[in-house]
Amino acid sequence: MNDRTTQHNIGTDADDLRCDRTTHPHSANDHNDSQCARTTCTTNDDMRNTVTDYLTAVIVAASIGLTLTFAVTALAAGAVAIPAVLAIVVACALTVVAYWHPLFSGHAVTLSWACACLMPPLTGGVTLMILPVACCVMLAARHNTRHGFMMTGAQLLTLAAGTMLGVVRPADDSAMMAVLVTIPAAPVAGLLMAWKQRLDDAKEAERELERRRHAMREQERRAAVATRIHDQVTNRLAYLILRLGNDRAEWTADAPDTARLRAELTDLSSIAQDVLDETRTVIGILDGSRPPTTDADADDDPAGEAAMLRDHLHETADRLEALGFAVDADCFGTLPQRYDIDAVNVLHDLIDETGNNIAKHAQPRTDCAIRITLDGCQATLVSSNHIRTDDAGSGNSGTAIRPGTGLRTKAEQLHRLGGALDHTVQDATWTLSAHLPLHRQSVAPSLQ
Repeated sequence: MNDRTTQHNIGTDADDLRCDRTTHPHSANDHNDSQCARTTCTTNDDMRNTVTDYLTAVIVAASIGLTLTFAVTALAAGAVAIPAVLAIVVACALTVVAYWHPLFSGHAVTLSWACACLMPPLTGGVTLMILPVACCVMLAARHNTRHGFMMTGAQLLTLAAGTMLGVVRPADDSAMMAVLVTIPAAPVAGLLMAWKQRLDDAKEAERELERRRHAMREQERRAAVATRIHDQVTNRLAYLILRLGNDRAEWTADAPDTARLRAELTDLSSIAQDVLDETRTVIGILDGSRPPTTDADADDDPAGEAAMLRDHLHETADRLEALGFAVDADCFGTLPQRYDIDAVNVLHDLIDETGNNIAKHAQPRTDCAIRITLDGCQATLVSSNHIRTDDAGSGNSGTAIRPGTGLRTKAEQLHRLGGALDHTVQDATWTLSAHLPLHRQSVAPSLQ
């Protein structure tokens, strides 16, 4: 029975778990490993981006340096006129600007290139403008591939037009023919740089997704621990304390015989052992050596599952009777062939929560009832008990009685599965009713 009731739907608020990393070294190590991996990935990405930017800056600086050096040398030798040198300087300045504003500089340098190819006073600088023009196009294509290739097409068309008009003669200039290949190569280089950047971005997005998945798994693990601590550890400890108090009250007036005492100690030892086993399970979930049990571990067996529900209910009733309660507990009906295992797990949890609340808050040695009805479509759990005198307050309207963390958590779980949980107080009687769909429903896939 314990193995079955430990299959919980994970939905408890993670704030219920107060997990100090100083008391859970494995959890702290997991956190440190995650932080280290995140820092390493960020460092690698920053290094790759820095290398790419550094390489781009080196290419731009080398192109401008070579261009200006040859321009000054040509001007001193009288090979080019001052207007052509000015056009070269403008192209170099636009190349620097292209590092931050690539599209604007690309269009502007294309216009300058067209003027140099079509205006005779500027044709002397066409050859020296090729490198800065190519750098501008490369940066523009890195930012926007389509615009980069359009700029290259416009530059080649204006060069062809200038050649047809006889303004420029690339065939007569071997140096120009050698460097002219950089213009069509520039957008290709920019495209490769853009692809590299997109690949790095995709890898970073994948790593970020994996980090989020890891965080979700960690949150799921902690939520499972919070649920198990509340439902299995604290509630059983509370029951153990109540049981001991009940025995002390009984044995004050009537000391038990040896056989009765031995049976009671055996039963209490069994409960304490269950708490110890559950605590070890919680520690295993915290340090990662034992994953939380999921619905994938269960088989579809409606008859067997219904029998386990009945056994669980009767076990809860036996424990309440050991505290002196007169319990009316029964489970009617059967589960559907394709039942929702999450709903059944929540129903198991609700049986535990109901029994624990009766043990802690009901008037001792009074009548109480827990009844479950399985009608094929939904499960209905109805419980009732007399309110403890010190819990009832001054009135019977129910304003003095409020559900605790356990019932709030169960209400949230039922709501997520399409069910509902309600409670009322009338004439010092607490009544709890829960309705839960049993049919398996299709749910949109979520991020794992």
